[in-house]
Amino acid sequence: QSTAEADMALIRTKRATTSGQNGGPGQPKSKYRKRSRATPPGKCHSCNIRETPEWRRGPDGARTLCNACGLHYAKLMRKRDKAGNNADGSKPPAIDLEMLRASTRMQEASNASASSLSGGPNDP
Repeated sequence: QSTAEADMALIRTKRATTSGQNGGPGQPKSKYRKRSRATPPGKCHSCNIRETPEWRRGPDGARTLCNACGLHYAKLMRKRDKAGNNADGSKPPAIDLEMLRASTRMQEASNASASSLSGGPNDP
């Protein structure tokens, strides 16, 4: 037997022994392992919503904020990091859930007042 024939024989025996694990013969063995998805948290730690397209990282850790609150939190973090140290050399305050909730309420209030000033989309 040549080396190529011996290699082919080895490949055939390996295929025969692993075909039962892959879901039948003829299907290639996947080189990627399927990741199990972590169960989503019960609700957003900020707004208590239960369904969101994506769970995001918050002050309490990964997958604790809904999409909207997580984006708002990330924006606050970027603003805080960009500001750097305060004038007196102290670090800016840490962003916790209470600060996030207050900031969200302020943002919603300013959006509501801006839309009432503009008259809305149906106002002539």
